[in-house]
Amino acid sequence: MDELTLLQGLLDRSAMTATPAVGDSVGYPPRQMTAAEFVEFWRGVKLVAMATVGARGQPHIAPVHATLAGATLRLVIYDNTVRRADLARNPRVAFTAWNAAGAAAIVYGRAREVPGSLRPARPGRGGKPRQVVEIEVALTRVYALRPRSA
Repeated sequence: MDELTLLQGLLDRSAMTATPAVGDSVGYPPRQMTAAEFVEFWRGVKLVAMATVGARGQPHIAPVHATLAGATLRLVIYDNTVRRADLARNPRVAFTAWNAAGAAAIVYGRAREVPGSLRPARPGRGGKPRQVVEIEVALTRVYALRPRSA
C-alpha cells in the first residue's frame, strides 16, 4: 500500500472513531482534509506545537519542526530537553498546526528515539556544545480540517 493510501485510512479511522465533540467539528466530509490535502498542508506549516506529559502529569508544549513521511512524523530535539525525558517515560505525544487560511490539524502518535541518532548541533546562545536526537512518531490519530471557506 502506498503512503497516501495508508494516511487516508488513518484519517478515515480517526474520523469514524472521534468523540462526539471532535466529530461535530472535524470528523465529517465537508471539513475533513484528504490525505493529499493533509500532506500539502503539513508541507506548508513552518512550526508545529508538540505536547508531552511530565512525570507528575504536568503538560509540556514547545514549537518544533516536524516532517511528514506517510503516517510518520520525524523531528529532532535537543538531548537535554524536558520533552526527551517525557518521551522516555511516556511515548504518547500530540501535535497541532494551523495556517492563516484557517486550516488546522491535531495529530496524535507514539514516539520513539531513533537509535544511534544522537549528533552534535550548533552551540546555543551561551556557546556551549549541544546535541540533538532524532524522534520518529508513528501516527495513531489525525484530525485535519479544511478552512471554512473551502
